[in-house]
Amino acid sequence: MTNAAKTPKKPLQSRFPRLWLTAQYLLAGFFYRGRAIVKHLDGRRRVLEVGCSVGIDSVHFSKRPCDYLGVDIDADAIALAAQRYRDKGHMRFLLQDVRTLSPADHAFDFILFCGSLHHMPDADAVSILNHTAGLLAPDGIMVVIDYALHDNPGWMERFILALEEGRHVREQDAFLALLTQIPDMEIAEQEIFRNPAFLLPWPIMAHKFCLKLRKRQPAGGQPAP
Repeated sequence: MTNAAKTPKKPLQSRFPRLWLTAQYLLAGFFYRGRAIVKHLDGRRRVLEVGCSVGIDSVHFSKRPCDYLGVDIDADAIALAAQRYRDKGHMRFLLQDVRTLSPADHAFDFILFCGSLHHMPDADAVSILNHTAGLLAPDGIMVVIDYALHDNPGWMERFILALEEGRHVREQDAFLALLTQIPDMEIAEQEIFRNPAFLLPWPIMAHKFCLKLRKRQPAGGQPAP
């Protein structure tokens, strides 16, 4: 009998990246959440995506005039993302913890967390959110899209949650409380939307938060657009 620790199983996106990518398009609400991303992007040019995985949502930046940086700590996922967008000169993908990026070297107009926070325990999520707040330009925005659990999920929602590998899907109050722990940021817009699985309005695969955060405004200050 051995006491050696078992090697953690790689997530599905690493073991079956192309299958996982296909499932994202067909089942995971890609199209509708993309509308929310594009709406808030609104011409902003310096983009950071935290937890970009295989680049599923990166496609929304692939044909827009911006400088895009995607970061993730999953080597297999980031390698596939870099390969998928290898012909896009304005897009870069880095295998590293976003907390290694220096605020002295970066000032982003648009920072995106899309489906990444439910993979982070509270302490890591708060640390990462606070660090990325320091990477935001004064008039930049941070957009956070993630699960908004509720009391009456449909069959598709229950199915998706049963498959979910993230171990930190939070209740709505807990999720919002997490974001209040970023002292330099404030919620400028907040909505919960019903995220269809595919192009049709049904079935709903999840209810999602979409939150727009900005630098906390001084008394009498002008909000970011």
